[in-house]
Amino acid sequence: MIDDGCAHAEPLAEAEAQRLADERRAAVRRVFLLTLGLNAAVAIAKAGYGWMSGSLTLGTDSLHSVLDASSNVLALFGLRWSAAPADVRHPYGRQKIEILAALGIGVLIVAGLFEFGTAAVRALIDRRPAPHVGISGFAIVLATMAVNLFVARYEQRKARELGSALLGADARHTQSDLYASTAVVASFIAARAGVTWADGAATLLLIALIGHAAWEVFRENIPVLIDAAILDPGAVAAYAGSLARGGSVHRVRSRGVRSAVELDLHLEVAPDMSVEDAHTLARRVAMELKVKFPEVSDVIIHIEPKPRTDTGTDSTTGAQTTANGASK
Repeated sequence: MIDDGCAHAEPLAEAEAQRLADERRAAVRRVFLLTLGLNAAVAIAKAGYGWMSGSLTLGTDSLHSVLDASSNVLALFGLRWSAAPADVRHPYGRQKIEILAALGIGVLIVAGLFEFGTAAVRALIDRRPAPHVGISGFAIVLATMAVNLFVARYEQRKARELGSALLGADARHTQSDLYASTAVVASFIAARAGVTWADGAATLLLIALIGHAAWEVFRENIPVLIDAAILDPGAVAAYAGSLARGGSVHRVRSRGVRSAVELDLHLEVAPDMSVEDAHTLARRVAMELKVKFPEVSDVIIHIEPKPRTDTGTDSTTGAQTTANGASK
C-alpha cells in the first residue's frame, strides 16, 4: 500500500512543482524579452546603415538579425502557448502554431535572400561602384558584434541556471551572427580600399551562411509536424523506472515542440496493487518527470499489471492462475 500521508501530501507537492515551473517559465520569458529588444535594435541599425551606405552586405546581414529577433518572438509565444490550457477544439493545445510561424519566417527569409542574391549578382556583372563606408559604419558593425556576443553569453549562462534547452539553442543561433558580421567588416575594409567586387562577393557569402540558418529552421521544425520523437526514450524509461516502486516502464513516446513536450508511457505494477494506489503512483511519477524534464507539458501513463510468474490458486475464486494470467 502507498502511505496515506504521502498521498495527502501529493497535491501540495504537485502545486509546489507547478509553482516552480511557472517561476522558471517567467524567468526564461524575461531573458527572451531582453534579447528580443537587443536583437531588434541590432537589426534596425544594420538595415538603416545598409540602406544609407548602399551596402548589400550589411543589408543582407540585417536579415540574420531579423531571424534572431523572430526566433525570440516565437520562443515567447511558445512559452505562452505551452502554459495555456487545452480546450475542446484544441485538446492537445496550440503549440504547433509556433512551428507554422517558424516555417513562415523561414520562407520569408529565403525570399529575402533571393532578392539580395539577385542584387549581388547584378552588382558583380555591372561592376557597381563600392558602397560608401565611413567610420560610423565600422562603429555600428562592431557595436552590433559586441551586442551579439553579450546576448549569446547571457543566454548561455541563463540556460545553465534555468535548465532551458530553448535558451541554449537560441544562444547558439545568436552566436552564429558573429561569423556573418566578420564578413561584413572584411567587405567594408575592401570597399575602402577600392575593391569594387567585394560587396557583391561578401553578400553571396552571407547568403550561403544565412541560407544555412534558414535550412536549420526547416530541419528543426518540419519533424515536429510529423511527430518525431523529442526526448530520449531510454533516459525517460530509466528515470521513470527508478520511481516505479518495483514496477517497470516501456513503450515511451514523446512528441510536440521542444518547449512543450507531450509524453506517454506504459507502467507495469504489481498485479495485486489497487486501482487507487496505482493511480497515485502514476500521478507521482508524472509529477517527477515534469520536474526532471522541464520541457514536458503533459504526461499520460498507461497502467498495466505485471505478468504473474508463479502458478497459484486464486484465494477468491479458487481458480488456478498460470504465468500469463489465464485461469484454469
